[in-house]
Amino acid sequence: MDEEALDRIRVLIEKFHQDRKVEGYSEKSRGQTTWALWYLLDFLKGRDEADVTAITSDTMHKFQMDLYNRRGKEKAALSLVSQSHALVSARVFFQWLVRRGHVMADPSAAIKLPKQKQPLPRGVLTRREMERVLAGPDVETTLGLRNRAMLELLYSSGLRSAEARNLTLYDVNTAQGEALVREGKGGKDRVVPVGEVAAKYIELYVKESRPKLLRGKADPGFLFLGRLGGKIDASSLNENIVQRYVKGAGIKKHVTTHGLRHTCATHLLKGRASLRHIQALLGHKSLESTQIYTRVEVGDLKRELRRCHPREQPR
Repeated sequence: MDEEALDRIRVLIEKFHQDRKVEGYSEKSRGQTTWALWYLLDFLKGRDEADVTAITSDTMHKFQMDLYNRRGKEKAALSLVSQSHALVSARVFFQWLVRRGHVMADPSAAIKLPKQKQPLPRGVLTRREMERVLAGPDVETTLGLRNRAMLELLYSSGLRSAEARNLTLYDVNTAQGEALVREGKGGKDRVVPVGEVAAKYIELYVKESRPKLLRGKADPGFLFLGRLGGKIDASSLNENIVQRYVKGAGIKKHVTTHGLRHTCATHLLKGRASLRHIQALLGHKSLESTQIYTRVEVGDLKRELRRCHPREQPR
């Protein structure tokens, strides 16, 4: 495919991007989809297809093979997640081309996405470990009280990093024990419960610490503020709060902000919460995503078998 034809596809990708914006897709989602389409453009360079209308199911099959054999920046093969994302993005793009009348049929319709292994959640803390982490911040200090409130909320409500950082001052109703998560994953809003202990620390933080972090500056409106009074960033939350207190508690596990989300879900399941309720709390689109936590339970069962079963004892 010559450069002129590739330019025409680039224009179509830009129009596709704008349509997705009008349809309400988040900037992050649009960016990820558009970025993945550059794999397709790169593949089409030098091929015989004259333009987008000449792309066939055979072309898309070869594109899938190209993704499978492709190497990334680290010279390692593309992950199955990256391969799937590129293929899904191509499929959505071609569906849009059909709707817009640019092509007669979708050449990506027959693509089968690679089967992905669903790894067990990593960095899940036990109840005692979580208690040690929560006890780490010095709540007599400005930042310590903020950190305790943030940790309590993450553990109580299972929020993603961005969801917690994007909360505004008015999204959390501590009296009702609720928080409104705006535009979570997939651009969907949801209301999540906030436990009594988390609500107590959030109230204390808002009353005592948050005004000190503002230092008279214009209020950006976010619930959790950084040292300089602005929105707290992802690395600060992950490294300076979560990992700092995990390490301070003498825990050797690699625990991230997302690990606290996994911990929340795992502890709820152990407490006999239903998968449907956990799914709603976490904002999972599919119950399949939530069922991964049942595999954590099986892991616990295996450990108990090794510890307690007569056949597993040293002889």
